[in-house]
Order: sequence, then structure tokens, then C-alpha cells
Amino acid sequence: MSTYSLGDVMKLRTRLDEELQSTCLADAAQMFTDVLYAELQESAVLFRLFVTVPFASLGEHEKGFATALADVRGFRKELSDETEVVCLLGSAGRRAQWNERHQSQKHLAIPLAQASFIQTIPVVARLMSDMDTGIDWLDKQKGRILVKSFGTMARLLYVEDASTGKTSDGFQLIPDQDFVKENGVKTVVGLGGAYLNRSVVTVLLFTNETIPRQKVEKFMPVINTFKVATMKLVAEQRIFE
Repeated sequence: MSTYSLGDVMKLRTRLDEELQSTCLADAAQMFTDVLYAELQESAVLFRLFVTVPFASLGEHEKGFATALADVRGFRKELSDETEVVCLLGSAGRRAQWNERHQSQKHLAIPLAQASFIQTIPVVARLMSDMDTGIDWLDKQKGRILVKSFGTMARLLYVEDASTGKTSDGFQLIPDQDFVKENGVKTVVGLGGAYLNRSVVTVLLFTNETIPRQKVEKFMPVINTFKVATMKLVAEQRIFE
């Protein structure tokens, strides 16, 4: 990723435009993640794409996962059909199990039901929760962490060092530090955007290199390519087959 030019990013967006043809959002998300991983595999450890989906629109497997998580965390009674759930729809990585989203043991479907709970879950839920509640995305610099607004279309979360990055309230941005150490994760990038119905999409890129912020910013338009290609699917709630 650190060697990618603007021209390379444009070629990537063109390829995505050509290949993102699907009848449901989950298939499009997996296709997007697969292409992105194939293009950037020298830098890639794990790439994942998440979308906020109302609980009522989840598949049965995802509903079961979200309900079980709410039971464990003690807020089952707060779940409703309208509860937004951060749903893992695309996954690609070095390990075989990372290439099948249903094998995720922690992140398949995360209900956004309690602020205190959101504070304890991975960076993608924090990023998407902030976007969904309409918090103004001003430039923020907290140590080595930067959250930046890119017009009104895309959002960037940049964590230069996955082993040390923390939120302003002291939570580790990447809670699973064993994952970080075992896989040599360095810079982590979150690219996010919102659909017209307020559903939020985020692609989370765990990389094996330290990437300068200026290089990361070049990839911000990529999330808009996915949004444009899937707007109709989201509007019609064609999330799963």
C-alpha cells in the first residue's frame, strides 16, 4: 500500500467497478474484499468489510450470533427489530478461516445497543457507531491516532501502530494484541461511508507495514466505489440471498 500511486488507486477503482455485480449486499461485500486483498496482498494481513444492518434484516445465523452476544453481555432485553447491528459481510486474509465470514467467532454480528458495550468492542464498531450517531468528523489527533473527514462522502480512521493505538478514553483500539503480535500487524486503516438510509459501511485493513498517513488518504475514494455499486441493494434491503 505504501508504494501505491493515485494512478494505481484509479486502476483499482476501475477494476472494482467492473467486478462489483451482485444480487445481494453480502456477495458484493465479499467480492470487494477479495479484489482488494488480491491487489494489496503484499501489505495485507486481514481485510474485512462491515455494514450496519437493522436486527430485523439479519439472516438467521447472524440473528442467532447477535442474540447470543447480547445474552452474554447482559443486554438481551434491549435488542429490538430496529437495533443496528455491525455485520461482517466480507473477509479475506492470510489464514484459511479468515476467508469465510461465518467462521468469525467474535465479529459476525455486533449489536450497537449500549454505549458502554460499544466502548469495549473492536475499532470497527467504534468507527461505525460514531458515524451513525452523526458526530462531527473534525480532524482529531490523539497521539498516533487520526480520524479525518473527507468531504461528506468518506471517513478515515488511521492507526499508525496497532500495538500502541488507544482511544481518547484509554481503550486499546485493537483489543486483541495477541492477534497483532502473532501476525505482525502494524498500521490499521478504516475506510467508512454512509448510505442515504443511514446504514454505514466500513472496510478495515490490517496491514504488515507502517504506512504514512498521506499514502493512506489516497485510498479513501475506494469506499465510495463500493457504496455507489451497492446503493440500490441497500435501498431495497437485499442484504443476504
